[in-house]
Amino acid sequence: MKLYGFSASNYYNAVKHLLLAKGINFEEVKVYPNQTEEYLKIHPMGKVPALETSEGIITETDVLMRYIDRQGDESFFPSDDFKRARCEEIMKIAEIYIELPARRLSGEVLLGLPRCESAFKEARPLMQKGLKALDNLCSCDPYLMGDKMTAADILLRYVLVVAKMNASKVYAWRLLADYPKLKAWEANMAKDEISKKVDADAKAALPELMAHFNSKK
Repeated sequence: MKLYGFSASNYYNAVKHLLLAKGINFEEVKVYPNQTEEYLKIHPMGKVPALETSEGIITETDVLMRYIDRQGDESFFPSDDFKRARCEEIMKIAEIYIELPARRLSGEVLLGLPRCESAFKEARPLMQKGLKALDNLCSCDPYLMGDKMTAADILLRYVLVVAKMNASKVYAWRLLADYPKLKAWEANMAKDEISKKVDADAKAALPELMAHFNSKK
């Protein structure tokens, strides 16, 4: 398999973490989002990540995580239908109510663009709703759904990378300050050896990413 993207992307890192956790061999192909004809043949939207398999290329983080989980042995989605649905519910809340609102602030945070007032007004209330929902749904004992790490733990961990950074810089808001249960869960996830590797790779990739952003200004 080949994983297209870059190590400072939180969506890329969620997929990368699951590949590593499953013990699947894969090659990393560094690419930034772009609209070249060549790359649009790999990702029809020109985004990251994309995963090349023996049967073809697939995209979209949640789709990739479900596909990867079906490869190999240990599963990171519960086998019970209701619990699997709850896992997917947590992932959907994390993406729609935390990741997407937070990402609307990235132009200001990463590119130094003028503040988007609609994003500024709308992002924080949506993120607060998402966090409250997760706090209600998740046991964090020690993982979101109990004693076993699931795909929801992996996705939320990397969703929070962007959310925490943007909340801090735009609102001076410590995102998890009012959610001690989620804060303890996050600290526990950070101790995972795969988390440490992915974080180290992301940190190493950050200077090149910022140079890439600066070249686009």
